[in-house]
Amino acid sequence: MRTADTDKELVEQALEGRVEAFNLLVWRWQRQLYNFLVRLTGNRSLAEDICQEAFLRSYLSLKELRERERFASWLFRIAVNLYRSDRRRPSPLAAAAELNDAGDSAGEAHPMSREMLLTIRTLISRLKPELREVVLLRFFHGFHFEEMAGILDCPVGTLKSRLYKAVDELRAGLESQK
Repeated sequence: MRTADTDKELVEQALEGRVEAFNLLVWRWQRQLYNFLVRLTGNRSLAEDICQEAFLRSYLSLKELRERERFASWLFRIAVNLYRSDRRRPSPLAAAAELNDAGDSAGEAHPMSREMLLTIRTLISRLKPELREVVLLRFFHGFHFEEMAGILDCPVGTLKSRLYKAVDELRAGLESQK
């Protein structure tokens, strides 16, 4: 197996019973999914639990994936659905905002100041969940609107208006920091 295998090829290999192919999919997407969930939930422990459950459910339901080249979108949708169903349940603990980037850019040089990054993360964490989902998927993970529509089960037009509203709220928050 080559590490350059596409998601589609890896899904097909996993369906043929090659567990190492699915392990490669996990390796390829685990960090991005976890970082997305940390930003979405504000809680590392909850993000880890949802991430693990999303991979488990994707493995158990892999044969149901019709568009095999869209594994990442499907996986993120599973994770978002798990997050939403978890949010509906009363939580015994209030999640502390831990948007410390989950190490995805730790140690890298970044053009923005650390203070500005913390301000942006704080502002994103204060967005309503449906706005935060759109911002994270679009700007932090680079999904296109059509992919986001599949992940969030929402029309593209609604996503665009949510993104516009989120950017407007973020802009207002940044201007109030000046």
